[in-house]
Amino acid sequence: MGLFDNNGLVELISNYLKTQFEIIKLDVQEQLEALLLRVFKFIILAFAMGIACIFLLLGIANLINDYLESLFWGYFIVAACSFLVGLILLKSNQVKPIEEEIEPQTIPSDESE
Repeated sequence: MGLFDNNGLVELISNYLKTQFEIIKLDVQEQLEALLLRVFKFIILAFAMGIACIFLLLGIANLINDYLESLFWGYFIVAACSFLVGLILLKSNQVKPIEEEIEPQTIPSDESE
């Protein structure tokens, strides 16, 4: 039992490191659970909104069918409008490459001195 007890010090450091590892592991687990909860809520919300949009579009198609006194033209019109909106959204999300002209940099020479 000297002034410096190496075995006790090593044991304290190893217990400290184990405790810190457990704390980090619990923090990561909490963050992962929160992320999964947000993803799950987003999926449920997207599914519900998708179903609502489908029924809304079917209702609009039926209204157009009644107006045109047809059995199918309303569905074709709604499908074409949806297709056009999808194409517009697809084209607007494309990443355009940045085309910059790179000017050659000249290094000033010290010849004038």
